[in-house]
Amino acid sequence: MNRHHKDILERIRERSGTPTQHTFLDKYLGNDHPKYSISVPTLRSIAKDWMQAHPELSADALAALLTSLVKGESSTEKCVAGILLDYATPEQRKFDPKLFDSWLDHLEGWVEVDTVCTGKYGAAEIPAQWGRWKKLILKFSKSSNINKRRASLVLCCSPLRSVKDDRLADLALDTVDRLKHEKAILITKAISWVLRSMEKHYRKKLKQYLNKNMDTLPKIAVRETMAKLTTGVKGKASKDLRKAFHSFISQTQRYPL
Repeated sequence: MNRHHKDILERIRERSGTPTQHTFLDKYLGNDHPKYSISVPTLRSIAKDWMQAHPELSADALAALLTSLVKGESSTEKCVAGILLDYATPEQRKFDPKLFDSWLDHLEGWVEVDTVCTGKYGAAEIPAQWGRWKKLILKFSKSSNINKRRASLVLCCSPLRSVKDDRLADLALDTVDRLKHEKAILITKAISWVLRSMEKHYRKKLKQYLNKNMDTLPKIAVRETMAKLTTGVKGKASKDLRKAFHSFISQTQRYPL
């Protein structure tokens, strides 16, 4: 165990009870890894305080710590790796993103994958290291590992919400297209998240894509994205909302924005 990993784990244990395993949470979170009874705000506080106390940590040292945590026994250790990334400096984030490929071999279920693959790191580094990340996301989308396929989708969410870059939007929609026929909720919910993440910066492109692919996309993704486009919030679209959306699409086609 990495010595920094040991330090962080001790802090987690000090502020939580004995880890639990094989509970009702396993099915919901998508894995049966042990879990410490600790709130997300407390875990974030631990991660923030630890990173602020170690400003000298190099990118290689941070990568070694994250690798150790991701390989940890508990889901809590794996998740705190992603939280630490939120508090890393730009210099500390300059490790090889190929590490995500090996990390995802040790992550299972939406909570572990999403905590490591979304956040401030992705918002900053995916656009900044576009060439590397484009290849990785494409590779993940074709993986036999469903957790990597989910990662190919959720990795796009933070940067889509943060920046306007048509290369990113096109990659996200290509990935949705590749995976939209899968039925597993791990994928269908991620598709919904990607599409809703496009609402702020890519409304026209999103409306055009949704109008063209409505019949082949997961129904939950269509409902939630329609609601986001028409009301600004996630939710199930009613029949009236669906009619209003089709009318809005029609007007957009006649009078391009």
